[in-house]
Amino acid sequence: MIQNVLTKIGGISHYGVISICLFFVCFLGALVWACRLKRSYLDSMRELPLDDDATPNPDGDSRHE
Repeated sequence: MIQNVLTKIGGISHYGVISICLFFVCFLGALVWACRLKRSYLDSMRELPLDDDATPNPDGDSRHE
C-alpha cells in the first residue's frame, strides 16, 4: 500500500536529492565557520571550564534572567 501511494505522488524522487543537498550545504557551512575561527577565541573557549575567576552570584541564585 505504501509503495502504491508513493508511486502515485508525482515528483517525490526529487525530495531525496533536495534533502541530501541541503544537508551537504549546511555541513559545508559549519565546516567553513569552524575553520575560520580565530586561535585566540578557541584558546579562551578551551580554558573556560577550568577558569576559577568566575564569581558566584551573591544572592546564591543561579538563575539567568
